[in-house]
Amino acid sequence: MSELSTEGAERYDVFAVQEKWLPVWDERAPFKAGQPGDPRPKKYVLDMFPYPSGDLHMGHAEAYAMGDIPARYWFLKGYDVLHPIGWDAFGLPAENAAIKRGADPAAWTYENIATQKASMRRYACSFDWDRVLNTCDPEYYHWNQWLFLQMFERGLAYRKPSNVNWCPNCQTVLANEQVVGGLCERCDTAVTKKKLTQWYFRITDYADRLLDDMTELEGQWPDKVLTMQRNWIGRSTGAEVNFVVEGRDEPITVYTTRPDTLFGATFFVVAADSDLAAELASEASPEVQAAFDAYLEEVKATADIDRLATDRPKTGVFLNRFAINPVNDERLPIYAAEYVLSDYGTGAIMAVPAHDQRDLDFARAFDLPVRVVVETDLDDPATSGVATPGDGVLINSGSLNGLGKAEAIAKITAELQGQGRGQAAKNYRLRDWLISRQRYWGTPIPIIHCPDCGE
Repeated sequence: MSELSTEGAERYDVFAVQEKWLPVWDERAPFKAGQPGDPRPKKYVLDMFPYPSGDLHMGHAEAYAMGDIPARYWFLKGYDVLHPIGWDAFGLPAENAAIKRGADPAAWTYENIATQKASMRRYACSFDWDRVLNTCDPEYYHWNQWLFLQMFERGLAYRKPSNVNWCPNCQTVLANEQVVGGLCERCDTAVTKKKLTQWYFRITDYADRLLDDMTELEGQWPDKVLTMQRNWIGRSTGAEVNFVVEGRDEPITVYTTRPDTLFGATFFVVAADSDLAAELASEASPEVQAAFDAYLEEVKATADIDRLATDRPKTGVFLNRFAINPVNDERLPIYAAEYVLSDYGTGAIMAVPAHDQRDLDFARAFDLPVRVVVETDLDDPATSGVATPGDGVLINSGSLNGLGKAEAIAKITAELQGQGRGQAAKNYRLRDWLISRQRYWGTPIPIIHCPDCGE
């Protein structure tokens, strides 16, 4: 095949053509959205807004081409298309860049927006340049604040103490992505946990609606996405069980999906970084308090995701306190341990090592008893080191012996409720949304606090 001859052809000067037509496109605004009352059918195309942390690159060009294609398609089909653009201008990238350069985040951000806007125009995407917004503009974040106040007035925004990532050198809260290998990404100081009062949205109030209404999306959304959403919300059913604690006026309530395995509980665990653990340790001997304090510092330096790792060696501290199992009155030793998180359930668990691998690993590490209460054909977990599944016939469980899982759960839940020692309950993996990791360069929460009373 012969090559195409370019002899005599003029060189196509892309830059010159671009610079010639850009002013024409600006003047004619061919992609400007219509005004209210425009009779054309409507379409709305929204691309993700870029962070103004530097100039654009070819990856941006590729991403915005994907939004440009459907927008142009609907324009050509005669639709009134709204295709805006803007900059996600608040947040950590801009603040960190400004700190690094000793600059004002506002000046740094708006300079980058101007640079990116010039580059974006040369992409020649079908944006409506009269519909540009920056999330750091007061005209924009005013509406964030308005929405917050609507939530607040309806009781959906509230404050509570929460453990956050804290850099003692920078004296600031860090996002999870700013903690690298347990160190602050900015100064390499070991990050710890610190309890600060934070703002939350009560999204858990809508957990059931979020789940139940997903049926309306079946057949319209991919099954994989719906499954991810259901798992994210993570609704489970079970029971709340009250455990009396020796030397404590109030019982400790635990949530469990398997109240039928209560007879298999051989110890009790509270989250090491919970207020409950601190309270129990404070009422123990000075030796226990010292051991707990030292252990707590280790836990504070450990990320939650690492604490939950199944292959992580189990650690903890015996608090020299005992809980009473409500079904057989056995004394269960109470441990503070990192593998229980303070923000799931009540931050305390009944440990059934025969049928839960993490409980079994802990029991083996601390030489605690293992009692099988669900019959299987598998080896005894106490010798095999492998917890057995919880589906089967109940054994070693008093009045539950011989019952299957569902029947046993219903029976023990009814008995606990009748005795005032528990009740049926639901729990969710979903957590209320922490929204107030307040930084200098972010939307101010529109609440004034009283310096005298703290409210």
